[in-house]
Amino acid sequence: MLKGNDIYYDKMKVGKNIIDNRDKSIKNYVAIFDIDDTILDTTKNTLIEPIYNLYKYALSNKIYTVFITAREGNKENIKYTIKQLKFFNIKNYDLLYLRPPRLKDIEKFKLYSRMNITECGYKPLFSIGDMYWDIGDFGGESIHIC
Repeated sequence: MLKGNDIYYDKMKVGKNIIDNRDKSIKNYVAIFDIDDTILDTTKNTLIEPIYNLYKYALSNKIYTVFITAREGNKENIKYTIKQLKFFNIKNYDLLYLRPPRLKDIEKFKLYSRMNITECGYKPLFSIGDMYWDIGDFGGESIHIC
């Protein structure tokens, strides 16, 4: 059984394997990341290095990157989230989704966001997150951090 950082290293390897084995003739692949407790440790306010390395690996392989967070999308949170991502050198993403304040159902928001990504012409390669709603339909391969 994996514990602690071993879980993140294992999930990073899974993601890298998906990237390495993709159909390289397809140019519109996207990797979908959750933010809180997936690429950032909210208790320590630090990067989760293995997942950050997976993000960088996706970029180096010319995979589009998208972040979908359940953070409420009010003005303050939008500014804070962009600033926080920049602080951790996460700035080359293609799309950033924050939950509309009126939409309280996180599962529905995450699903609709992944649907929108496909409607925008991207082909999800994988989605990674710590909650079951971070992965699933329209997200490509599911990488659940648990």
